[in-house]
Amino acid sequence: MTSDGAIADALCGDRLAAFFPMVDRKTVRSVRSGSFGATRMLHQGSAQTSTAPSIPEEAFGVCLGLRGDSSDHSLDGFWSAPSTTREQTKIFDLQCKLVVRFHGTFDFVFFSMPRHSLRELADEQGARNLDFNVAPARATTDPVIAGWGAALLPALDRPHESNDLFIGYIALALQAHFVQTYLGRLQAARACRSGLTARQLRIAKHMMQEGLTGNVPLDAIARECGISRSHFARAFAISVGRPPHQWLLDQRVNLARQLLGDTELSIGEIAVRCGFADQSHFTRVFSAKIGLTPGRWRRIRNL
Repeated sequence: MTSDGAIADALCGDRLAAFFPMVDRKTVRSVRSGSFGATRMLHQGSAQTSTAPSIPEEAFGVCLGLRGDSSDHSLDGFWSAPSTTREQTKIFDLQCKLVVRFHGTFDFVFFSMPRHSLRELADEQGARNLDFNVAPARATTDPVIAGWGAALLPALDRPHESNDLFIGYIALALQAHFVQTYLGRLQAARACRSGLTARQLRIAKHMMQEGLTGNVPLDAIARECGISRSHFARAFAISVGRPPHQWLLDQRVNLARQLLGDTELSIGEIAVRCGFADQSHFTRVFSAKIGLTPGRWRRIRNL
């Protein structure tokens, strides 16, 4: 349920699809949080295909290969040797003019990380002496990026069901890892070791409760609490024992149980009232958390 509005400084969604003219846009799936964007690109091809040249921008692109796709690329006119990208991460400085050439089928997740967002996060975390000169098209095996990418796949498969707090949480984790691993070191002394104040916790819970039927971005809650988004995400988890998006999901399920037991609303109506994308989304989440489908839980409850 992330916004479909265009975000100027995130190379994702339709903007990224335009870079890959061979891809059927109906298959492009993307989610966004602030200026961070993630897009899954899939192409069932058998011949060599090339992207259009990219327009240089102030951002990094992180490409996580989901299978053994053979490709090469050109940065400002200089071509690399062909390589296979099975479970590999490639980092591109998008200030360069990029062309990617695939030799058949490809399937990957592309993360867009604007420089200004990384600088803001570095300032929040106390990072010093950042080095933005990442090796051109650096390829590596990065289990952290692979893990967060895997966590995002369900949201990318069903973007209408994705939650802004969840996407924001993963965006924050990926960007923090990118800054620490590839650009500079975060200062442990600045790490948050305490939870939210009672007032901040009341504000955060109130905003999320008020937003049960929609989405409240992580940045908006942190701003109301008067702290940075990274500080808020850690402090909330310390105070509550759950990340913000998980706590919000728990509240939606709790409300659903109340409505299932105390009203005659249909399961579809309850799904909408509790902020789920549709009845099937509600059923999947409720069953995973409670161990029963909503209909069966209601029948047992009313025996």
